[in-house]
Amino acid sequence: MPLYRIEAVVLSHRYLGEADKIVTLYSREKGKVRAVARGARRPRNRLLAGTQPYSHTDFLLFSGNGLDSISQCELKESFYSLREDLRRMAAAAYVAELYDLLIEEGENNEGLFFLLLSTLHLLTDGEEIELSLRYFELRFLSLLGYQPQLFRCVHCGSSTKEGPLRFSGQLGGVLCPDCWGQDGRAVSLAQGTVEMLKRFLTTSPRALRVFKAGPSARRELAAALRACLEYRLPRELKSRRFLALVQGDGF
Repeated sequence: MPLYRIEAVVLSHRYLGEADKIVTLYSREKGKVRAVARGARRPRNRLLAGTQPYSHTDFLLFSGNGLDSISQCELKESFYSLREDLRRMAAAAYVAELYDLLIEEGENNEGLFFLLLSTLHLLTDGEEIELSLRYFELRFLSLLGYQPQLFRCVHCGSSTKEGPLRFSGQLGGVLCPDCWGQDGRAVSLAQGTVEMLKRFLTTSPRALRVFKAGPSARRELAAALRACLEYRLPRELKSRRFLALVQGDGF
């Protein structure tokens, strides 16, 4: 059975039998991987720490006829606070479910791996959970190839530097007033909100702490990115209900 090594973040796990569990990983080398961690539910098992949700771990796996199996793991970072703080745990669960739902196994994207790591750091270290999620959502969509059109009308191509705008999740970008009728469900966006979205595309995660957004801009950001994501989701996110319950409906 061939062995291979990956650096990965644990997205989720589910129990298998009395002592084992199946873990879903997102790895730098192979993208999403599902594997069996045998005995990982036992208190002193050597796989226990490295297979906790959101852990950043180096894994040694061997491939078999069915699911691959984890042979060894070395924990790099536990992100322990994400499992101890309810607000942060809800946000991390939302991020992990998006990775699990929108990414197929074996689709490698190193950018998505580093976005996942940087988002977990933002959720661990920062106080601005809401804007961190908005930043993540836009960068996630962009890396998947669904970056919304923010610089001109997505329908007619005209400039959107002036006047009121709307955002269409179905069409994938902003609409000028002449094209609002192309999507009756498009949400309104102020020019300042559009500019913030543009800045998200070029700003590093560390610089996010300098961003300020009032209640109206936050609602617009959430509505626009939610519309963009929901158009591509095969089903409703279970974690979104949990997130809304813990954080508020604006999430």
